[in-house]
Amino acid sequence: MVPKMIRGFDDIPGALPSDGIPKDFDLSTVSFSDIAERVLSNLSEGDIDGSALWRDHFSLTGAVRTFFGGARIKKQWASYAQERHPHSFRAGGAMVVRPTLDSSWIDLPFTFLTSQRGELVGNCSGTISFVPSEGGQGWKVWMLKTLLENFEGHGNPDDPSPIFKESKVPAGGGDQLEHDVGVLIVGAGQCGLSLAGRLGALGVSYILLEKADEIGYSWTGKYDAVRQHTVREMNNLPFDRTYKASDPILLPAKIVAEGFKNYVEKYKINIWLAAEVESCMKSSEQPGWVIRVRKGEQEHLIKARHIVLSMGASQSIPNQPDIENAASFNGVILNIGTFKNSSRWEGKKGIVVGSATGAHDVAQDMLDHGLASVTMIQRDKTPVFPVEWIVAAQSTIYNLDIPQQVADRIAGTEPHKVSREILKSIFDIAFEVEKERFDALERVGFHVNRDMPLNDGVVLRLGGYYIDVGTSARVAKGDIKVKSRDPIKRFVVNGLEFESGDVVEADLVVFATGYQRDPRLQAASIVGSEVAQSMIGGKGFDEDGELGRIMMPAYPFAWLMGGAVSMARWNSRFIALQIQAELMGNPFPSCQWGDEGHNEIVTKL
Repeated sequence: MVPKMIRGFDDIPGALPSDGIPKDFDLSTVSFSDIAERVLSNLSEGDIDGSALWRDHFSLTGAVRTFFGGARIKKQWASYAQERHPHSFRAGGAMVVRPTLDSSWIDLPFTFLTSQRGELVGNCSGTISFVPSEGGQGWKVWMLKTLLENFEGHGNPDDPSPIFKESKVPAGGGDQLEHDVGVLIVGAGQCGLSLAGRLGALGVSYILLEKADEIGYSWTGKYDAVRQHTVREMNNLPFDRTYKASDPILLPAKIVAEGFKNYVEKYKINIWLAAEVESCMKSSEQPGWVIRVRKGEQEHLIKARHIVLSMGASQSIPNQPDIENAASFNGVILNIGTFKNSSRWEGKKGIVVGSATGAHDVAQDMLDHGLASVTMIQRDKTPVFPVEWIVAAQSTIYNLDIPQQVADRIAGTEPHKVSREILKSIFDIAFEVEKERFDALERVGFHVNRDMPLNDGVVLRLGGYYIDVGTSARVAKGDIKVKSRDPIKRFVVNGLEFESGDVVEADLVVFATGYQRDPRLQAASIVGSEVAQSMIGGKGFDEDGELGRIMMPAYPFAWLMGGAVSMARWNSRFIALQIQAELMGNPFPSCQWGDEGHNEIVTKL
């Protein structure tokens, strides 16, 4: 069962500051670096704006936490500082940030050190944002973003150089059938590959399993027309640019898979292809897992302290509705997982059920393969975002001029509410400017949700929207017919019957109705249903606007990973650091499971 999202974006605190910085403001007139270092070294409530936000990634809180309000931030900072002793703050140069027409602030990057668990020293970084005080006298902290970069003297998850110095046979290499590793990763999509690279950079032993016999099948195994709907530079795997500047801005599956293959070769990813998990049990001898894996004709026994399940959560198990009388239909019924292309149905009639990205891709494929008629069944109002809006927004930081590590720190550390309000403000204007574009869809019966911001669909709904790469024009033109606000009643011999009594004829019906969103459904196939159902999933937003359990273990010594490439790249660095700390005997609070390793997860907040 998918955990219920109790809070939405409108229920969590945070708003963009007004545009209080003059267009001709001279940064050199204020010593912002001195102010930043003074404030950070002795943070007081008087230094913080009442509407301030602080978001931390493991540097002080040992988790991903967001706090709202000057008093709360001061209290939490002081509490965590007693344990972590942040010091040696060094601020960089200031810059004015104007993300929207009516908002502005001053940003400064900074670095600092913390005392982590045991004798570990944390190298940390952050950004401090200032807005003018009321009355324009002085400056207040409006936003604070902090993160753990690495543990001093123990490698860096962003630096792959140790991989190239490695001379020993990787775990699982040679002829042995028994293996002992720090981490077993199941699933070699973007999440598995990202984490494998990070672990390799930190010198943590691992094996990456992939049940397919080729790298990149998580993309090439989908329908032929699938491609990424975010810009190329947002979709690199860790360390360096995975794709060439000459590659398409929206990468098709074939090029994505080629990038995955090149990454595996370049960073010596220890991957086993065509490897199936036959059993996975909690170890009775020591904390961790005992896994039996079938690879070709051989059965391998792997002992791993940590297991990471990265099998395409929310993108692997189609969510096909059960429609009455399906056996009577004379045509073919497919879903988004079994559909490849429409070439067999040239000159025939097609129906696609659904109206988000996958459904539009399928409908376009039907047109491209010459079906006589194509009908899209829209079950609810659909948010539509033109791809040129997406490209323009993402390319401001994800481009060939800004290193991806820098871009990730800009995007990845920002509080969810801030990111949402920036994009919403920009897109609200665009909706007004291009109103006719959406009115044209409404006139042919396609109902557009113009109220739901993109972040709500990405973060909370995990889909249900369409990034328009051109198919909306074919809908508006009438090439793709639309039937909406008329629920499907049942299949009939020659198509689908609706509650109104209408019948739409078809030879092919494709259900592009999304995927099951609970990653525990897939986890059960590896660790068993009892363990899977005990795993802790996302809890939605907490009172300050942070997603509960993000980047945290789902079960003792077990992790669930999923999401787009940018999320995989960012989350993997912090999961790798947590695993590294646990293996060194200095676990973060969420990884303190005791000697037996199978007690309940304890989270210190």
